[in-house]
Amino acid sequence: MTGRGWHGYVGRILEVDLSRGKIQIRDLEPSLTAGYLGGKGFGARLLFDRLPPGVQPLSEENILVFATGPLTGTLTPTSGRSVVCTKSPLTGFWLDSNCGGTFGPELKQAGFDAVAIRGRAAEPVLLVIEDGAAQLRPAKGLWGQDTFAVQAGLKEELGQDFKVATIGPAGEAGVLYSSIIAEYRAFGRGGAGAVMGAKNLKALAVRGTGPVTVADPEGYLRACREAFNELAINPESGGGRQDYGTNQILSAMNLTGLHPVKNFQAGIFAGAGQINEETISSLYLRHRACTACPIYCSKISRVKTGPYAGAVVEGPEYENAWAFGAHCLNTELGAVVQAEYLCDLYGLDSISTGSTIGFLMECFEKGLLPESEIGFPLPFGDHRAMIRAVHLIGRAEGPGRLWGRGVRLLGEEIPGAAGSAMHVKGLELPAYDPRGSTGMALAYATSDRGGCHLRAWPIGAELLATQNRMDPFSPEYKAEFVRAQQDLFAVLNSAVLCLFSTPGLSMNQVTRFLSTVTGLKALSSAEEVLTIGERTNNLVRLFNLREGLTREDDRLPDRFSTEPLKEGPLEGRLTDLAPMLEEYYFCRGWDAQGRPGEAKLRELGLAGGG
Repeated sequence: MTGRGWHGYVGRILEVDLSRGKIQIRDLEPSLTAGYLGGKGFGARLLFDRLPPGVQPLSEENILVFATGPLTGTLTPTSGRSVVCTKSPLTGFWLDSNCGGTFGPELKQAGFDAVAIRGRAAEPVLLVIEDGAAQLRPAKGLWGQDTFAVQAGLKEELGQDFKVATIGPAGEAGVLYSSIIAEYRAFGRGGAGAVMGAKNLKALAVRGTGPVTVADPEGYLRACREAFNELAINPESGGGRQDYGTNQILSAMNLTGLHPVKNFQAGIFAGAGQINEETISSLYLRHRACTACPIYCSKISRVKTGPYAGAVVEGPEYENAWAFGAHCLNTELGAVVQAEYLCDLYGLDSISTGSTIGFLMECFEKGLLPESEIGFPLPFGDHRAMIRAVHLIGRAEGPGRLWGRGVRLLGEEIPGAAGSAMHVKGLELPAYDPRGSTGMALAYATSDRGGCHLRAWPIGAELLATQNRMDPFSPEYKAEFVRAQQDLFAVLNSAVLCLFSTPGLSMNQVTRFLSTVTGLKALSSAEEVLTIGERTNNLVRLFNLREGLTREDDRLPDRFSTEPLKEGPLEGRLTDLAPMLEEYYFCRGWDAQGRPGEAKLRELGLAGGG
């Protein structure tokens, strides 16, 4: 047994005050485990309770939480993940960002369920965590280094077993969509890297050898065997996902007209044959998996010919193949690999980076942004200009300093450009056009962190399902579907499990993992566990409302309701969000302004903020 004797948990939270250089270890509250599970749930409760309303995200008052879940560090398939939670500098609202690989399990085995960081160090520092102890060390010599150099240097200095999460030059410079890179994976969206940079915290280095115990070993191992078998035979997780990774859906999205082109001005990419799952797979050197994962969806790729020959990346992922491909009208696959590599090197969210560059290209095309303000031509399809823009953003040099503020602020700064800024709540949109998916339209609008495809993914049920497919153009049943999937995903992001587990694992199987690992009666039924997801989502909604969110923020860019697609299977399509949004609020038990009702809050134990 570990910590206070809880199975699945270490029972300790590491508290770090950078302003005072003080580190404390405190016991994990039992109410957190049964009420919020872990991961996102822990972050939601901690930030709601501790963060005063109206805090500036880049001030020393903001709090950065790294959190694991009860399944982290176990053999549970797809459990090699952890979560970062904070107030986003890009949106001004809630942010949780999820990362796979090896960092999360190492943090758990190092003796902590979560790390909560506040304050600002007078000079750059490094947080070293090892087997239940932690210390702050000077990191002035690391400041200015890229993420790969920091990782290699710290492993050389501290030991190859250490797992490193670090920011790059973008986070140091306060790029509002900068990321935290952990062992070549990213806590990507929303700007957690800028929060870390504002705290003068360059990196965390973690090593642990502690166990994570299980309450019912026999029942747990039986659940593991069944789950690994299910994932192996499922066509989404065991077949195409292993062959092509996240790019498994590239051609399907383009054929259905949902693959956004030229900053959501079209839905069919004429250059799809040059950047599709087959051409990308020709670059693969090997497959790679996160800790305890049988899917092996990650790929290591190297460009073999052309102007970017020799470029290597873990990827490219589907969202990046789009962001630096169709979105920018680029058909040079090597440039996609190079752009993703540079995002990892500088510590940038690749979706927001590519989205911002596509926005700038549209502004240049329409004469809203003259070459004199850029320093070079930036037309759609120019891969060299695209790569040059990534460098400027990553280094915060020249116009790149302004571009690092994201499309919402750029749309306000550039006269006439607001209609070209594709975002929700300030977070740039990913690679699905909502004019062809009413469910995705509602999922975007109601996502707690802004324009996001990882709070609900109706595309799977509307376009990719082989049975019981939902009508992608009908608003019927979409409110309840999105609500239910958001609660499920909140559970997975608190457990913490990868969302790719959903095709192969049922909610009953997830519950079996939670109950056999923790032994907690509160986690013994799927209904009770899903209530934790609902509670977490409602608490995050309260957080956002406290930070100034209104119903007007649950909206899509005007382009989707005023500019129909001009070609392809979705020609003429527009999005009408209003009826679905009203039904969604009703399904949630919220009022007409999107505020949780007292009855719902009492039901979830959140009356008065919980």
